Amino acid sequence: MPGAIFLFTRESQDKVVDAAGTGNWATRADRAREYPYVVLVRNRRHPSSPSDYDHGTAFLVGKVAGTRETGEFSANGRPRIFIEISAYAPINVPRAWRTESQNPVWYTDLATLGIAENDLQFQSVPHQPTPRELAPSESAPREPAKALAEIKREIARLFGVPVNAVEIHIRH
Repeated sequence: MPGAIFLFTRESQDKVVDAAGTGNWATRADRAREYPYVVLVRNRRHPSSPSDYDHGTAFLVGKVAGTRETGEFSANGRPRIFIEISAYAPINVPRAWRTESQNPVWYTDLATLGIAENDLQFQSVPHQPTPRELAPSESAPREPAKALAEIKREIARLFGVPVNAVEIHIRH
């Protein structure tokens, strides 16, 4: 029974697919990387949540490809993380959020929701541009943190290592 990270989120499916992941979670990156799947559950109580699914409905399963720090920190001072996905499967499982916890991150497994891994129809996430494709001379100016995150992702991909294994130091 494959493990899964359940995330109570306001993010839309389109946003997650376009970004090839879901971000700014207060959890440990090493723990998140241990799980093969991430399951997104709609939090309709957030003011900016789309009205695509009812509150508590699981709407997407993603294959965890890695994690990276977002540059922001949780209240306890730990770095927040972005969970990268390589593929996704749309689902529609009402009343999926089965915890009373206030924490929007819940570690469990697919069987808890009655999701059969073999029934999932995964689709690859769209091509994510490489740093070279997004070079400043070829695109609009970007935020430095986003540019560095993209570069780190590309370096990790080239060397076959997790994104959090890549460090970039800038001296001036």
